[in-house]
This record gives sequence, C-alpha cells and structure tokens, in this order.
Amino acid sequence: MRRIMFATLLSSITLTAAAAPVMHVDDDASASTSRPISTGVTSPRLVYSAPINIPASELPATLGGSAKVVLKLDLDETGSPTNIRVLQALNADVDERVIEGVRHFRWTPAVLNNKPVPTDITLTVEVQR
Repeated sequence: MRRIMFATLLSSITLTAAAAPVMHVDDDASASTSRPISTGVTSPRLVYSAPINIPASELPATLGGSAKVVLKLDLDETGSPTNIRVLQALNADVDERVIEGVRHFRWTPAVLNNKPVPTDITLTVEVQR
C-alpha cells in the first residue's frame, strides 16, 4: 500500500514537471517582447505615483464608498507604462482620468540576468468618493 502511494505521489510530481511550459530564448526576439514574472524575471516595483484627482461631479451617482478600475499595462525597460488598457471599467470619464494619471507613474524595471526587460502588469486603482 505504501509503495503504491509513494509511486502515485512521484508520478504526480513527474506529470507536473512534464506539463510545465518550455520557453525558448532567442536573444534578438526576446529583447522586444514582455516576459511573465514566473520565468525568473524579478518583478517591477512602483517608485513614483501621483495622486489622481477626479471631481465628484464626474463620479457615477451609484458609486458608494469606492470602486475599482483594473488596468493592464506594459512596462518598458525604463519602468515607464505603455499600452494601457482597461480590463474593468467604471465609466469613460473616470477611466480616462485614471489612465492619464497612471501614465505619470514610474516603476523600477523588471530584471532578468541583471538587465532590465519589458514586462506587463495588471494594476488595480481604487476610486473613492
């Protein structure tokens, strides 16, 4: 019974390792594409954020205490956000103000092998009344 259980545990580890994706690295192509954090890339850190002021008149009347705007953005090798997209919107006016504010944020870049690399992140901005 113990041998069967041990063999089952070992086979599940083997299957997990076999199912892991293989990533081929090509130095020329990899320099311009973003990489997920799970491939040995150290995650970027926010070093500068400016307050985003939205007039109460632009906030939806149905907004209680707070709401969230979820953004997907690419960080370049300098830590600057590019290609900002809204994943979870509040309304068009608020979304545009949040995007404009996030354009001024700065991060330390993601790093792979002691070199800054582009990466993409998901950012949740909480909007409070």
